[in-house]
Amino acid sequence: MNLDETIVAISSPPGAGWRGIVRLSGDRAIAIASNIFSPADRGMLEATEGGRVVCGSFHVDGSELPGHMHIFRAPRSYTRQDMAELHLLGAPSVLGLLVESCLYAGARLAEPGEFTARAFLGGAMDLSQVHGVAGMIAARSDRQLRAASRLLHGELSRTAEQAREEIADLLSLVEGALDFAEEPIEFITAEALCERLDMVVTNLEATAAAGLRMERWDRLPLVCLAGPPNAGKSSLLNLLTGVDRVICTPTAGTTRDVVSAPLTIDDLECLLVDTAGLGVPRDELDLTAQLAARKALASADLVLLILDGAALDVDPGPEELAGMFELALPREAGSAPCIRVINKSDLLASRPMIRTAAEAAGSLLVSASSGVGCSELCQQIHRTMLGREVDIHEDAIALMAQHREALEQAIESARRAIDLAGKSRGTLANADLVAAELHITANALAALVGREDTESLLGRVFARFCVGK
Repeated sequence: MNLDETIVAISSPPGAGWRGIVRLSGDRAIAIASNIFSPADRGMLEATEGGRVVCGSFHVDGSELPGHMHIFRAPRSYTRQDMAELHLLGAPSVLGLLVESCLYAGARLAEPGEFTARAFLGGAMDLSQVHGVAGMIAARSDRQLRAASRLLHGELSRTAEQAREEIADLLSLVEGALDFAEEPIEFITAEALCERLDMVVTNLEATAAAGLRMERWDRLPLVCLAGPPNAGKSSLLNLLTGVDRVICTPTAGTTRDVVSAPLTIDDLECLLVDTAGLGVPRDELDLTAQLAARKALASADLVLLILDGAALDVDPGPEELAGMFELALPREAGSAPCIRVINKSDLLASRPMIRTAAEAAGSLLVSASSGVGCSELCQQIHRTMLGREVDIHEDAIALMAQHREALEQAIESARRAIDLAGKSRGTLANADLVAAELHITANALAALVGREDTESLLGRVFARFCVGK
C-alpha cells in the first residue's frame, strides 16, 4: 500500500440508486477530479481552505451529467488526506466510467478497505474504531448498527484509554517502589493498589458485559435442536428451513454429525443446527456423535428441546412434563434460552391430556410430518431471539472476538495483580510480580486500540515526586 498514490473507488452501495458516489483520496485527488468536473463557480473549486460542496457537471463518455463535487482538504477529511467525492446519478455503468476516467487521469484503484486503512494510519481513528466501521457494514439489525456506531465513535477506545492511563499510573508507582527500594519512600500501599485495581476491573467487566453476545459479525446466531434419539429433530430442520439437508429415517440415531441450514423468520436470520440424539451411548460412534452435539450446544444462542410425544408412556401432568424436559435438557446448553417442543402431535389425537399438559407447562405441540404447530414455533423463535436482543443495554458496544480476548486478558492479569498485592500487609512486598501482571494488563489494553505501550513509566515517577529531595 503506497500512501503517496491517489486512490479511487465507488463508495456507494452496489446496484442502481438515486445517487452514486465515487471517492478519491491523495495529494492529487482534487486535481484528478477536476479533469472530469466542470464547476458552476470556478472560484469555489480553487479555494484552498476547509471543505465545500461545488455544483457543476461531470463529463462522462461524451455526455454531461449534473452533480456535485465534495471537497475535503487535509487534515480535515476521513483519511486525513485531500479527498474528493463525486456525487451524481447512481447508475452502475456511469459510476464505472467515472472511475475509469479517474484511473486514466493518474489515480489507481483502491484496495479493499484502503480508505479506512489510510484513516487509521493517518491517526483519524484507532483499531477499535476500524472494527466499528466493519461492524456497521456487516450489521444485520438496528441494534447491531447502533452498537457498531458506538464502537466507531470511540466508546471502547475511551474505556480502554482510561483504564490504560490508570494502569500506567499504578505501574509507575509500583516500579518506583522497586527502583527506590532502599529509600524511605512509600509510593503506594498494597491496600490502595487493590482498591484502584478493583475499580479498573469493575469498569472493564461492565464493558465486556455490555457487549453484544454475538462477537463475530459474520456469524449468524445458532438455534440448536436437542433431545433424545428419534424425536424428529432432523425432520423439523428440513421442514423449517425448506431444505432436505438431513437424512430422516425411523431408525434412532441416524444423525451422527452436526448439520446446519440457514433459517429466516421475517427480519431474523439464524442457523438451525441439528445434533445427534442425547442419551446413553450405544457404541463408540454414538459417543463421538453425542460429544459433537454437546459441543454445538455449548455455543448455542437458543435451544429447541424436542421430545417425542408418541414415546411418552403415560399422560403426564404439567409438573411431570416439565420434569421430563428438565431431565432431557443437557447442561451444555448453559444460560441459552430454551423452547420446549413436543413433536409428532399428529399421533396424539387420542391423548388430549398431553395437549392440556403441554399448554400448562409452556411447551409447544408440533408435527414435523404435517407441519401443524410449526408456524407457532417459528413465531416463538422470533420472539425469543429478538426479546433476548432487547435485553441488551442501550449503551452496548459491538465487541469483536479480539476485543473480548483482550478485555479478558486485561481483567485476568489485573485480578492476578490484586491477588498478589492482597498477600502483602501494608507495604507492597512483591512489587516485581505485581509489576509483571500490570505490564500484561497495559499491553492487552493497548491491543484494543492498536497502540504500543510506550509510556515512560519512570518519567511518571519523577513527574509526580521530588525524588532525591
